[in-house]
Amino acid sequence: MKKRLSPLLTAVMLLAIFSYSLAQMPQQQQMKPEEVKRALSLVQKTDPVPEKFKTGFESITPRDVLSMLNYLASDWMEGRDTGSRGYAIAADYVASLFKMWGVRPGGDPPRSAISITRAMAGDTSAQAPTLERSYFQEFTLKETSDTRTNLKVEVSRGSMSKARTFESGVDFMSSLSSAEDISGAVAFAGYGIKEPSIGWDELKGLNLKDKIVLVLSEAPGKDDPDSPFNKNKELKEKYFPRAQDLRMMIARRGQRPFNKLEEIYKQQPAAVLVVSNSGNDADVYNMLTAMEARQIDDSRPIIKRPRARMSLPGGDGRMDRVMGRNYAPTINITREMANLILENTGQTIDDLKKAIESTYKPASRELPGVRVSIESTAKTNLVRTMNVIGYIEGSDPKLKDEYFVVGAHFDHLGRWEDYIFNGSDDNASGSVGVMAIARAIAMNPVKPKRSVVFCLWTGEEKGLLGSRYYVQNPTFPIEKTVGYLNYDMISRPFDQQTIGRYARMLKVEGVEDLIEQIRPGYFVTVNATKDSGFYELQQEMNKYVGLDLFIREPELGEGSGGSDHSSFAAVKKPFVYYMTSMHPDYHQPGDHPDKASGELLSRIARLGYLTVFAYADR
Repeated sequence: MKKRLSPLLTAVMLLAIFSYSLAQMPQQQQMKPEEVKRALSLVQKTDPVPEKFKTGFESITPRDVLSMLNYLASDWMEGRDTGSRGYAIAADYVASLFKMWGVRPGGDPPRSAISITRAMAGDTSAQAPTLERSYFQEFTLKETSDTRTNLKVEVSRGSMSKARTFESGVDFMSSLSSAEDISGAVAFAGYGIKEPSIGWDELKGLNLKDKIVLVLSEAPGKDDPDSPFNKNKELKEKYFPRAQDLRMMIARRGQRPFNKLEEIYKQQPAAVLVVSNSGNDADVYNMLTAMEARQIDDSRPIIKRPRARMSLPGGDGRMDRVMGRNYAPTINITREMANLILENTGQTIDDLKKAIESTYKPASRELPGVRVSIESTAKTNLVRTMNVIGYIEGSDPKLKDEYFVVGAHFDHLGRWEDYIFNGSDDNASGSVGVMAIARAIAMNPVKPKRSVVFCLWTGEEKGLLGSRYYVQNPTFPIEKTVGYLNYDMISRPFDQQTIGRYARMLKVEGVEDLIEQIRPGYFVTVNATKDSGFYELQQEMNKYVGLDLFIREPELGEGSGGSDHSSFAAVKKPFVYYMTSMHPDYHQPGDHPDKASGELLSRIARLGYLTVFAYADR
């Protein structure tokens, strides 16, 4: 079965994240004609592929990729959830194909129970025998579920003191997903903005370390043309973005949103409490009950289960920061809660908002006599999972010790009760792309000079966990890794409606005829690290494939977004990342193989094959 709807708490959290992210998202700048011309590679008539690549190139066919796709996205795989039986079955399927094709195992050597027991006992005298690698890189994740958060406000004035406790899901929305106990004095930081370009600094003079910081969302003077944040076009787009800009950001993926709170996080606060700049408490409570009040849709059954989160035990602060995660817990609260916190000042949150907007001067201050405590409880357990890894050794005696990594996430959303989330496009399609390239290079009589590593990542849907684990614990030296190719959602063609979003973005004078030539069924978005050689390879190799490419060029180290290229960008590895249409079936019941285009999927796999071969052969 192929039906899904997020549970209540997940839906509520998505609404909260959407509204908060909207306040932090920058507007996309209109491209210039020369930028559009450089970004587009439109090829309708192809050239014969060079003999050097021909055997492998011709092995990638629509029939073969659809055959693998149908198996990986079948109900038997149970949605390939991280650590699940279905995921393990799918992993065994890929390992068997790798072995049959002659792709060598590239995971960790299996460890015997005896050696593990000795290591736990501290006995390092007896060395375990050298074992061959397996196709799996196994590791453990921590799963946290059934998180409940209480926020307590204690106010003292003279001999008077009072306290009130608020509960997540009833009084506020919380994204905390682990057991935590936080307590501290409170500081009000206005809108929390430090903007040197206009001499605005609401953090000046405040010591926020270990404090609970209260801020308003967005920026002051949203509806005032005299606001310093409205007079400058760039600042207006930065702090007051339009809703369509958020939608475009989601559609484009791979771009990290601006977050004004980064300056606060640098001071290491204990937590940040955010109050909406506009709206009222009724909006918050309406969102909290929105799922219960919605009309039942028989095609999307409501399935309630505790929200769970997986993480790498011990974490990695550097990686968390690069992946865009907060330094401190951040909670959206109501005006009622904010006003209680501000009680000793004799002013409400709207009084302070009005004071800031009437003078356009900061009103930041310490808040004496008030203390906020945040307590979360959660259930935890350990989950064993694995990446699937194979490799083909390079043909050059020296360069074979350098590696090009080809990857895609293998996991999806799994099974909830009787409903299976098959994840055909997301991301059985990308996994098939990796498998097709592995088979093509294995079959091709000529091999690249450098070794090529093929990885199917676990836990991408949980936070890029498999690829993050690999770059921290590589089975092939990360310092000798020369590049990375990422596939995510590459089987669903654009239609006229979805291509229209890009057409509007690219609508600049002088390129109208070029835009009209784009074929929705062959349109692919590509991110290729600037000055890495990937851009030139897309232009060169697409002559043999015949796709319509839109190529963006992020700087080295830039690559945040919802896919595994971000993990490699975080360690300064150049990447090329392919994706097709963002469609209504994303994380929905309709994502199954009968909507895939074998022609599109095979062409993208062919372009990836040529790109990998040529890059690894330089």
